[in-house]
Amino acid sequence: MKRGRVDFTLSIILVLMLISGMVIVFSASSIMAESRYGSLTYFFVKQMIWGVISLAMMIAASRFNYQLLKKPPFPFILIIAAYVLLAGLFFFGTKINGAIRWYKIGPFSFQPSEYAKWALIVYFSYYLASPNKNIRNLKTHLMPLISILGGIVVLIMLQPDLSTSIMLVLICVSLLFIGGARKRHIAGMSLMTAPAVTLMMNYQFHRIESWWRAIKDPLAADYQLRQSLIGLGRGGWFGNGLGQSKQKFFFLPDSHTDFVFSIFGEEAGFIGTTIVLLLFLVILYRGIIISKKCPDNFGKFLAAGITFSIVYYGFINAAVVSMVVPTTGLPMPFISYGGSNLLFLGISAGLLLGISRSADSAGRANWGSYKERQAEMSTAYITAD
Repeated sequence: MKRGRVDFTLSIILVLMLISGMVIVFSASSIMAESRYGSLTYFFVKQMIWGVISLAMMIAASRFNYQLLKKPPFPFILIIAAYVLLAGLFFFGTKINGAIRWYKIGPFSFQPSEYAKWALIVYFSYYLASPNKNIRNLKTHLMPLISILGGIVVLIMLQPDLSTSIMLVLICVSLLFIGGARKRHIAGMSLMTAPAVTLMMNYQFHRIESWWRAIKDPLAADYQLRQSLIGLGRGGWFGNGLGQSKQKFFFLPDSHTDFVFSIFGEEAGFIGTTIVLLLFLVILYRGIIISKKCPDNFGKFLAAGITFSIVYYGFINAAVVSMVVPTTGLPMPFISYGGSNLLFLGISAGLLLGISRSADSAGRANWGSYKERQAEMSTAYITAD
């Protein structure tokens, strides 16, 4: 079958968000970069390097035959590598702000949970698409798959990183739902893991308590959340203009990472933040269309998983900075500062674009077959007449 065309709308949006993210990071980080490193562009240059790498990986992955990812032993190697990288953190990782989540490699750092997220999506897609796997069978097929997820989630929770653990579960459970797993099986396993999650939430209990107080009285919110709301409020409808944020002058911690969306809201206003959220909705729509049109099951699940991972992170981050949900450490895809995040976003987005080629090719083949059948019917009708 001839290769189809890449989804033009999706590709434009992804590249636009990647470029916009670098500009936003520069604006949000310039003051801190000047204060700490004596250069306004310290964070921007690093983000631009990762952005170029991400774009290159996106282009390469869009031309890569994603079907190779499902050929054994590749899915198993990906998962084993995820376990090794996550476990290795406790021996070789760098502790930052009380958490061991990164490998320090010269001036750069690598967060293996980003890789683990990508590896899990690939493995779940492979497993769900396998004709000899019936995930409606709890003991034989569903439990082994859940065990793979559980092991990775435990390693991430021990870092500790509860928010990433919850997001991985959410993405994988979404894949299980569209893969046909029984709802009662998923609900039952969720109840079984609830005590462990509750225990791990103790270290973040102050965040949840602070958020609940803020819901009842916004003035009682903790410092970071309060400053985030002030930034969004200052932005008004149209914002104060690019580079005109006041909160980035050391008022808002993590202004270029987890809370960069608040700085963007201050500079671009309600209109700007709404446009970004609408772009995430378009990504969701195009991703679902690609998944539905893809001619093979592996591509269907892979496209859905990648789409969920991008959109879930985007909306949860926006919900955090606007106090809709408790504070987490999740980045805004393409917008927040971070090399590991950008790297695997580029790979994932490229694979999604590659799958769109197959979806387009299948659509063209079906349309061609339809026209041929119509022509045959017309010829038969004329002959009979």
